[in-house]
Amino acid sequence: MKAKYQVYKDIAGKFRFRLVAANNKIVAVSEAYERKAGCMNGVKSVQKNCDSKVEDQTSGAETLPHPKYVVFTDVASKFRFNLSAPNGEIIAASEAYETKQGCMNGIEAVQKSCDAEIEDMTKKQEVEATEAPAEPAAGVVDTTLKMSCPPTSVDLNSIVTFEGNLMTSDTGKGVGDAKIDVYERDRSFMGNDVLVSGMTDKDGNFSIDWKAKQQDWWDDSVEVFARFGGNEKYNPAQTDTHRIRVLFYLGKKY
Repeated sequence: MKAKYQVYKDIAGKFRFRLVAANNKIVAVSEAYERKAGCMNGVKSVQKNCDSKVEDQTSGAETLPHPKYVVFTDVASKFRFNLSAPNGEIIAASEAYETKQGCMNGIEAVQKSCDAEIEDMTKKQEVEATEAPAEPAAGVVDTTLKMSCPPTSVDLNSIVTFEGNLMTSDTGKGVGDAKIDVYERDRSFMGNDVLVSGMTDKDGNFSIDWKAKQQDWWDDSVEVFARFGGNEKYNPAQTDTHRIRVLFYLGKKY
């Protein structure tokens, strides 16, 4: 596989791009853009400035003019880099690396991808969004799944309890012994991930514990929803999405 820039829409409908290296690893992502044209210009800016010099702020190196790569450590003492344009605007940001060498390797991957192809994934997303859902089988009962609003912010490694119920849509009777999956909605279009699963009790209620952790290296929040996958008797159902910020703190909260 060759390195490529992927342009896509996130869950908020904004345009973003990411650089996927030859080993299929994401090495840099962009900010959110209101328009696709702005996002495409962001890709071209990264390509144009990919050979910039590196300013290593972790070693007290001299300050360089823009454009440049800036290597720094985050609040978790992990190594990261940003690539800035000539006007100083950050046009790409890296993941967190355990070592400085890993971070430097990430910069090298960007530098080797100046002429990487651009894959427009928004067209595929638009097609999938307009596809009609399959008709339910005759006689299958529609269901309604509800989940109580979880806290909007929690501490890293704390326990979050997802509570709710699954019931038939017509009578409101609880559906027991049904598997409920709690997903994180993936804003990068890489597929939703199951955070935790559980079963409903005889009355259709569920209570599922999750140990909070940050799922994405580019932000500190998770977007969660619960889903019942359905079976031979009951149709699938899904809840609304809720955002939870997972706070990492070192001496104080951030």
